[in-house]
Amino acid sequence: MKTKCIALLSDFGTHDPFVGAMKGVLLSKAPGLSIIDITHQIPPQDIQTAAFYLMAAMPYMPRHTLFMTVVDPTVGTGRGIIWARTENYQFIAPDNGLISWVEQKEKIVEARFISNSSLFSENISSTFHGRDIMAPVAAAIAKGLPEKKIGPLFTEYRRFPFPQPEKAGNRVTGQVIAIDHFGNVITNIPRSYLSAKAVFNISDRMLKDLKLTYASVPEGEALALIGSFGFLEFSVRNGSFARAFDVKIGAPVEALVSLDA
Repeated sequence: MKTKCIALLSDFGTHDPFVGAMKGVLLSKAPGLSIIDITHQIPPQDIQTAAFYLMAAMPYMPRHTLFMTVVDPTVGTGRGIIWARTENYQFIAPDNGLISWVEQKEKIVEARFISNSSLFSENISSTFHGRDIMAPVAAAIAKGLPEKKIGPLFTEYRRFPFPQPEKAGNRVTGQVIAIDHFGNVITNIPRSYLSAKAVFNISDRMLKDLKLTYASVPEGEALALIGSFGFLEFSVRNGSFARAFDVKIGAPVEALVSLDA
């Protein structure tokens, strides 16, 4: 699956030259590539948030995009690096579960263990496989490297399940799965589980009914709404819900939904 587009996601931030070095390798080995920065502000070592943002951004990328995802707290320890593909996309990631939630959108139809060392940089740092292994392999794939030359088929790559919400009668229970840099608290409860009329409980805070936009309430007031990725989210207008109510990833969420809505 040849590609002209590489989408990068990492926890590197933009203060240091790490992202630029990876882009330099990609463009040196495959001139003319289009590179999309999904985000480089994943909280350090936060594989779950990376898995969520990869899942959330994937459907908006051009068909055949190759995602190069580098959130790699066990770099240099012997963990593998994998390549995988769905019907429309490809992925390169450490074998640490980062691609676990891709299948909420598209089924992974093939995965391989990246083992063809002839593709790697000549000098490999034990702490920067994104630059020295993943980027050269991504460039080779972009230029049309046959999939069988990446490495052997590999079905035992690491996964962690998406935390599906539970629904019983008019009660929906879920949890916080991400917090964006605005302090908006994103849950695992999709729009389909809810009605406009509902009562929400999170961090001992009760909120009523889904609002349409962040500006539906006065400044500084908390609200519940369906965010742009289709999940229930809690916000404070022009503020941080997470900071205001000391909410962390994993916090429980409950919704009582109107059965008449």
